[in-house]
Amino acid sequence: MSPSPASPALRTAAELRRAFLDFFVARGHTAVPSAPLVPNDPTLLFTTAGMVQFKPYYSASGELPYARAVSVQKCLRLTDLENVGLTPRHDTFFEMLGNFSFGPTERGAYFKEEAIAFAWEFVTGVLGLPQERLFASIFAGEGKLPRDDDAAALWKQMGLRADHIVALGRADNFWGPAGGRGACGPCSEIYFDLGEARPATLAADAFWGESPGDAGDRYMEFWNLVFPQFDAQADGTLTPLPRPGIDTGMGIERLALIVQGKASIFETDLFEPLVDHILALSAVPASRRRAAVRDARIIADHLRALTFAIGEGALPGNEGAGYVLRRLLRRAVTRGRSARSLGLDRPFLAESAALVVEQFGGHYRELEQHREEIARVLAREEENFIQTFEAGLARLDELLAGGASRIAGADAFALHDTYGFPVELTEEIAAERNVAVDRAGFDAAMEEQRQRARAASKFERGDDGARGTPWTVVSEGPDSEFLGYQALAAGGLSLRRWRAHGEDELELVLDRTPCYAESGGQVADHGRIETIGLTAELTHVYKEGDHIVHRVRLLNGDRETLLSAGARGGLKAVVDPTQRFPTMRHHTATHLLHAVLRQALGTHVRQAGSLVAPGRLRFDYTHFEAPPAETLKRIEDLVMEWVLRNREVSWEVMPIDQAKQLGAMALFGEKYGAQVRVVTVAGAEDAGIPVSRELCGGTHVRRTGDIGAFMLVSDTAIASGVRRIEALCGHEAMRWLKGQAGTLARAAELFQVRPEAVPEQVEKLRGELDRLRKAQAQAQRGGLEVEMDRLAQAAVVLPGGRSVVAEITSEADANAVRDAADRLRGVLGRGALVLALRAGDKLTFVAAVSDDLVAARTLRADALVKAVAQVTGGSGGGKPHLALAGGKDAGKLEPALAEARRLIAAALAG
Repeated sequence: MSPSPASPALRTAAELRRAFLDFFVARGHTAVPSAPLVPNDPTLLFTTAGMVQFKPYYSASGELPYARAVSVQKCLRLTDLENVGLTPRHDTFFEMLGNFSFGPTERGAYFKEEAIAFAWEFVTGVLGLPQERLFASIFAGEGKLPRDDDAAALWKQMGLRADHIVALGRADNFWGPAGGRGACGPCSEIYFDLGEARPATLAADAFWGESPGDAGDRYMEFWNLVFPQFDAQADGTLTPLPRPGIDTGMGIERLALIVQGKASIFETDLFEPLVDHILALSAVPASRRRAAVRDARIIADHLRALTFAIGEGALPGNEGAGYVLRRLLRRAVTRGRSARSLGLDRPFLAESAALVVEQFGGHYRELEQHREEIARVLAREEENFIQTFEAGLARLDELLAGGASRIAGADAFALHDTYGFPVELTEEIAAERNVAVDRAGFDAAMEEQRQRARAASKFERGDDGARGTPWTVVSEGPDSEFLGYQALAAGGLSLRRWRAHGEDELELVLDRTPCYAESGGQVADHGRIETIGLTAELTHVYKEGDHIVHRVRLLNGDRETLLSAGARGGLKAVVDPTQRFPTMRHHTATHLLHAVLRQALGTHVRQAGSLVAPGRLRFDYTHFEAPPAETLKRIEDLVMEWVLRNREVSWEVMPIDQAKQLGAMALFGEKYGAQVRVVTVAGAEDAGIPVSRELCGGTHVRRTGDIGAFMLVSDTAIASGVRRIEALCGHEAMRWLKGQAGTLARAAELFQVRPEAVPEQVEKLRGELDRLRKAQAQAQRGGLEVEMDRLAQAAVVLPGGRSVVAEITSEADANAVRDAADRLRGVLGRGALVLALRAGDKLTFVAAVSDDLVAARTLRADALVKAVAQVTGGSGGGKPHLALAGGKDAGKLEPALAEARRLIAAALAG
């Protein structure tokens, strides 16, 4: 298939991207950069269309920055995940070319007539696609929504034949809204006929296609012209937009397929170099070529998505967008390591991602800027997954080998929780063998785990309380105006609504409040609500939508007194300054710490979470190795230097676009409105550049000197590529220092040395302790070696190999026994062994299996030791050739050893 374009120069994807932007800029459109893949939109995990960043403009009544826009938008959708690599057109990450119009026509906005004319001119004039192979679909109408005859008439005016215009239903030709609410409307799609000839790669029984809009791929839909006319509400109702607009989207991957005359998007210059690279990593025999090509395409697609998302600061994780990325990454690794196709036995993601950076870094500069971080994240995630992948796959093989038609939800959850297998990955592998997964059971187990995590969390959650309980309205009017930036107390407050919370608490929404609601990592204020004859303790403040909810416990007075005073505007709210002021110190210090970390460690550092409380701050940040002690000391000193400089801290509310232009840092994963609060910490007097500027709704000190003191208490790893710093400010820092000084003085007293000599004395004692431990270990090894020689000579000879099962009598620890078992495994030859070590009522079991038995799938050490330990109420695991487990009931040691002898004998007899 070849469309024979009129402009042979427009062949590469880069040329198509440039031509599209130039075409619409020449027609009065403003070129707008791509919005982030993770959007500032609470209804979406990822940006799924070019119009996402323009959603507010379609329903806006005020001044707009432009009436016409054009963009190349990075998008990520998982709706077609199962089809990626199997069809010529499906992918997860793609670039959407789009032109848009909104606002009044007198400012240059346009509607269907111009949109269709622009599309026709670009497709036939610029790209030179032959008219006889072009088709268009229109909305056929449904219910009260009429057929789009206007679009049909306009296509005919362009010269499109009537039999090349098809009417399709709402599922095909009524678009949106993105995220379930917002602008939406009928659409008209442009199709290209790829021809009657079926691609050679298409399965013999696969449907190629008969008409636009069917399930085949012959008629390739590549440009969707959406005519937003309605505003979809949360309940599904459609109200007319004050100004209809235009929203078009064309996937550059499908356009490249057509223009370059390829049979699949994976054969275009957008994918082919990466697919070829992945295939070249493995010497794939002809028998596996088809499966290898499919999996290489899946990996290439997922790797593009991962590279772009990580380049923006997104990280694989266990929730939200992070979970999607981890799922894609592990899906790619699984495909790469599959023995049925590529069979890659080494990490490959970071190396392959470099090709994505090289190919797209010129247009998307963030890829080049974060090249090293992308490689580090991928390498670390892949390495971590590989460590458990083989064991997880072996466990899954065991579940599938039993002949059951269904994997229990508990087993699927164990694969997820223990081995890191996303349940979707388990479902895919199981489906290949016609086995189902109990998804409901998995979801129930996952929810139980979430409930346990919530119960263990020390950070209060407002939505765990009375949410869902109906409110009782007391007075009408606006509510929740926050006064806490200027004041710690406010009187004359009116109660807007209330509801009961438990037996002795109430939840209140006031017209105004000085009380800060838990958000952005900052804890809620403490304080009280009062009126004549009543005092209520403020136990929590949280946000429910746009409302600030105050949870209170009555200390004196009754509910009727509170409600009566609230109805007449007679309430007073007072914030506890002994809680608020330390919290403010820690919050401003958090901003300084963030800035200093980026200065000391690199601009790849991003905030991954935080807790700002009166007694401490906790800051999670992206970094891949533990900073040396001297670096942490430098970080602490730099923060303290800014504290001592006593620089001004200011804040201002402004449009989010203006804040971004000023360089204000937005926190990844946070959702912001059109107006944002920007907190700025002034920098050096002569530089004019702030040390910190962040979007933040929290409370802060007026000058950095108000922080008083800053002490970095700890730095630890909490996840792959994420570390956590805990620090103290002000009085809390001084108390901690006094405690440390007291501990040092006590140590000096015990060692009978001066305080400054304590480190030297500790080193001296550590050296002596190491010497004694080495002597003890040497003695144990000698005893163990003698015992291992005796056991080797006494090994039981079975038809299929040799067996050793015994309790260790030598004095030794578990590590020494494990090492000895591994050495005995080498001496034993073909066979297996189980050794038991008793320490009081506790047992340790070590199992070892020869490599040939493991390779033949005759016996695995991890399965063997687990079965033996279960006899004593224990559990454990490890590698196929060497594994370790713990036992709880030493009284059952002999039955456990008998079970070991039986299992080994049964395996070797087979």
